[in-house]
Amino acid sequence: MQSVPESADIAVIKRILRAIGEPPTPVYRPSDDTFLMLDAISDFSFKDKRTLDLGTGSGILGLFAATQGAIVTLADVDEAAVRHAASAAQSLGVEVNAVVSDLFQNVHAQFDVILFNPPYLPSTATVDTAIDGGQRGTVLVDRFLRELPEKLKRDGTAFLLLSSLNDPSSLKSKYDEFSFGLVRKRAFFFEELQVLRLRFRGISG
Repeated sequence: MQSVPESADIAVIKRILRAIGEPPTPVYRPSDDTFLMLDAISDFSFKDKRTLDLGTGSGILGLFAATQGAIVTLADVDEAAVRHAASAAQSLGVEVNAVVSDLFQNVHAQFDVILFNPPYLPSTATVDTAIDGGQRGTVLVDRFLRELPEKLKRDGTAFLLLSSLNDPSSLKSKYDEFSFGLVRKRAFFFEELQVLRLRFRGISG
């Protein structure tokens, strides 16, 4: 299966993709950025960890975490995405909590793990909420990073996908309460995608 991460359990990914099927328009379908995120989290230990898949889209990241034993909440601003991801979870036989939420707005807990593959393409107007990220592509990313300290446990981990178009170095310096570790990267013809692992500074492990 092209683009599926080699380090992940291919059988599990195929089963999740079958459960997802064809998401309704305009729900974001698994693409190169999705599979890079999957690759980045494929060797992470999710067992019993309270995990939030924020902006879940098709649900694939949260569903993968659920198959690995995580206690998963799927959240998306698009109600159709939430319904479809919840249905896919039922088909897979995994339990998830699914909530319609504008980022953290309707999420009222703290998490061990937070996954966020945001709309990151720079845009002057939001035409497609699944891909348009506003100025520099970081409007939602900025909101996410501002609100993250309230939702991530002190010893927790967040995984964030960014593009080189977003000027990741400026974000790292702006939100210096976090350490940003590069987990995976992949170059494409006009950008480089990066998956960063965020932890509060001073937390070991």
